[in-house]
Amino acid sequence: MVDTTKERTAIVICDLQPDLLGSLKQRDNLLLSLRIPLEAARKNDWLVVYSGLQFKSRYEGVPPKHKLYGALCKLNQKLGDKAVHWFMDGWDGSKIVSEDPIISPKETDSIVWRAQHVPYELATLLKEKDISKVYIVGAKASGSVQAAVQIIMDNGIDVSAIKECIQDDNEERLNATIDHLLPVYSNVISLKEMMEDVGGLESYSTESKDILVHLLSKGGEINNNILFASDCGRRGHGSRYIQLLQERGGWKTYPTQVWYEDFIHQFHCPLAKKVVDFCDEPEFSKVAMYLSGREYLDEKDKVIEFAGRFMPKTFCINDGKWIGDEPPSDDEDGATDAPWFIKESDKNLGGAAIDIVGKPSEIMAHIKKDQSYVVQQHVREPLLTDDGRKTHLKFYVLLICNDDGVTWTLYTYKGALLSISPNVWSSQDLTHDTQITIHRHPEPPGKTDGWKQHWKSTYEKCKQGTVEVISRAIESGKLKGRRNKKQFEVFSVDWMPDNNGNIWMFEFNLSPAVAQREFDDAAKRDARRDYLMQHDEIMLREALDIAMPWDGGETPGQWDLAGEFKSSA
Repeated sequence: MVDTTKERTAIVICDLQPDLLGSLKQRDNLLLSLRIPLEAARKNDWLVVYSGLQFKSRYEGVPPKHKLYGALCKLNQKLGDKAVHWFMDGWDGSKIVSEDPIISPKETDSIVWRAQHVPYELATLLKEKDISKVYIVGAKASGSVQAAVQIIMDNGIDVSAIKECIQDDNEERLNATIDHLLPVYSNVISLKEMMEDVGGLESYSTESKDILVHLLSKGGEINNNILFASDCGRRGHGSRYIQLLQERGGWKTYPTQVWYEDFIHQFHCPLAKKVVDFCDEPEFSKVAMYLSGREYLDEKDKVIEFAGRFMPKTFCINDGKWIGDEPPSDDEDGATDAPWFIKESDKNLGGAAIDIVGKPSEIMAHIKKDQSYVVQQHVREPLLTDDGRKTHLKFYVLLICNDDGVTWTLYTYKGALLSISPNVWSSQDLTHDTQITIHRHPEPPGKTDGWKQHWKSTYEKCKQGTVEVISRAIESGKLKGRRNKKQFEVFSVDWMPDNNGNIWMFEFNLSPAVAQREFDDAAKRDARRDYLMQHDEIMLREALDIAMPWDGGETPGQWDLAGEFKSSA
């Protein structure tokens, strides 16, 4: 933060005069925006300077051939002061704006007039007042602001132009000036950056913070009818949900600020730590998109407690040692009949955190002593496709807890997807492509040749199995409700059926990967990607319509009501 006690700071407001303001399309936004730096100036005892253009009667002293003002002089010579008096002393159009008392000059402020393009008088005042730092704003980016920035720089004064507080009567010229010309002579900063540097966002009035939101969300009235969503960059579906919410209309983006940081990451929250209508950080959202206690589903060594009969016999390693039971020895019956999977407990990296070995004695050679692992042998007699390839179901789930903190509703998605290996399965083949099926098949299970005959019965089994596992997680108190805050989450379960009619659960994937719009390179797009993008968008939109209903929503879509539960308060 800037320590304003160590330097004399000024704010310079250029050409805030009706004769110029009337030509601005964004006049109202400019006048609103000026309230914020003026609040900072008043609080920190800066010098406030209004710089304006003002001519004498008949434009005395203006050369008729002057490139900028000569036309005014020549026209006045024909029609006189009564008809031609732009920026002329004694006429209302030349006065500093007065209808807004907050941004009108106070008696303690300075007003510096000029009758030429370059504001020499302004530079003289700043030097006399021993000013070392200037924030500059105003109504004419390509004229008065540019000229003021140049002469202030030439006098050795640090100058920063606040881009949201600068306008012009030509938008293209405004953007060119801010993007290319002003940075040559000054620091060009955002209004938010100025607020963060001068006092911090929390120090500003509620009105100023509302104005900033208004400006950053590209206009709209400042009222309670607007719904705000804030993307704080947390991993998961937050960005996609915000896109879908904004499609409804009536939603705007709410700006963010740095919340805190550690040695690796920088975390963000809504501006001024405001609780908004939707945010990917649950603490700042009226509706949370992450479940409290979700780690008990996401981490592989914790979910064992709830998976029960659906999970293959699982062995755990911590700090290089077995916890509880150990795998059989190599010579025990069946120990080498199928591969063994070694999975890092707290990672879901699509197979990157999984090693495969052929027998139990090889397990310990693949671990790191500072990591936790779960170890499982492959399911016996897996249900393969007709051509012998291994597959499992990516089974999607929507779990909602009402704001009473105790009422839970579970949905399963009829649009589950298969993940199919490209290779014929063999228990002796230890390659990742054969044993770890991660790529989603671009066709519904019920339409996939070679497997579709299993879909109806498998779906019902997976649905009931998911209900059983989730209900135990709720009843145990590991999944927790949030009193006075609704929460929901879309996640997936990996289920594999075998030839004996059983289904086996391997893990939950909280915030499972989905096809992203922003990564949609048309040149690289194919039918598989098109289908997955459409599938994921429909799935998340329908889930959001259930979790955050609105008049235009279509529910339940392909989401199937699977169970309702009550937890203890």
